[in-house]
Amino acid sequence: MDCTSGSEAKVIRTHFNFTVLFVLLLVTLPIWAEPPGGVEGQMTAVKGTVSLVRGQASPVPLRKHDTVQAGDEILTDRKSSATVRMPDGSTTSIYPNSHVVLRTETGNWKEFLHVLLGNVRVQIEKLSGRPNPKTLTTPTAIIAVRGTIFGVAVERTGDTQVGVAKGLVSVANQLHPGDEVMVKPGQSVWVRRDQRPTQPQMMREPMPGLSGHDWEGMDSHGYWDDMRSGSHGSGDMGHTGSHGNTGQTVPHR
Repeated sequence: MDCTSGSEAKVIRTHFNFTVLFVLLLVTLPIWAEPPGGVEGQMTAVKGTVSLVRGQASPVPLRKHDTVQAGDEILTDRKSSATVRMPDGSTTSIYPNSHVVLRTETGNWKEFLHVLLGNVRVQIEKLSGRPNPKTLTTPTAIIAVRGTIFGVAVERTGDTQVGVAKGLVSVANQLHPGDEVMVKPGQSVWVRRDQRPTQPQMMREPMPGLSGHDWEGMDSHGYWDDMRSGSHGSGDMGHTGSHGNTGQTVPHR
């Protein structure tokens, strides 16, 4: 009886040890399975046909509440749009005929998004009231923010328009990252290949997702504080318009 009891106790202890090990594996598995950079976003809105390209896989439809991660490409067609929310509360609205790539957030200035084509509206939330430094890139531009609302429009040539609704945004050409201009609320700039950003000018026509009523510093008559001292031309700051594409953009490879 003593031998039998000892054997049963040994078997029970072994099963217990395996159970504990299995539970520990289950607990740590989500950590191992995190995407590069440990950042996952969630689709909070999807309208029409929005596609996800992950790695070399074929495009698959995105739906509301789906998760996306660094390296994923999101594509919209001429009748679709989507919104991605990141863990820090920041959101990116993606408009029709657009193509973006989520980036790994590393370093002091975290690059979170690359816009290859189309229009996006980005709202960067501060972290407990403190700056939340991030960068967004396009084929021609580097855009640095600390907590703000801004819009980006990228044409097929790579030419990029950046407009600001709230906060202060730094914009530079990819080829000359140290030659930056600061863009205030209500202003926009263009970045073209091999050229420094244009001088900021007041937006006469809002960019997609940027309503004039939301522009910080604008009074009830449609003027900004720094417009009272003189006239500001509208410049070349209109809507980017159609990209000439009736279907969906081509995944970036």
